[in-house]
Amino acid sequence: MKKEDMISFPVKTFPYRVYYADTDAGGVVYYAHYLRMFEQVRALYVEDYGLSLREMEERNCLFVCSRAEVDYHSPALLDDTVSIQTQITEQGAAHLTFSYQITSGPRRDETGQEIRLVTGMTKMVACKKMDHRVVPIRIPRWMLDKLAWRT
Repeated sequence: MKKEDMISFPVKTFPYRVYYADTDAGGVVYYAHYLRMFEQVRALYVEDYGLSLREMEERNCLFVCSRAEVDYHSPALLDDTVSIQTQITEQGAAHLTFSYQITSGPRRDETGQEIRLVTGMTKMVACKKMDHRVVPIRIPRWMLDKLAWRT
């Protein structure tokens, strides 16, 4: 990727309320649901740049997760309102890496800081459908132009 195509991306924060469907029988968020939260805020993040999932599909460009990491620090609980911070932390020729941090507003540590609940990342590879397969591609110029628009 050319240096002029490299973009510095801001951190954006999105609220999320924990509902019963997010939890196990004990009122604790089920561990795999954090990946769904990551996906939701990732979609909101790119929508802020004018990139809709529908447009990407229509232009035969989709992003496939090639790697995911989740570190669990403290559980989110039923009825918590959490903050999910996300940012694109790496941009390659064919991928974007997003980092995430989920904190709990209502619950604080002994110093008054929000409790860090979960941190993680996902590496998303640009792909297109071709001959009943999904194949990696370079991130298209039209998408890079939109991502550069609001940074």
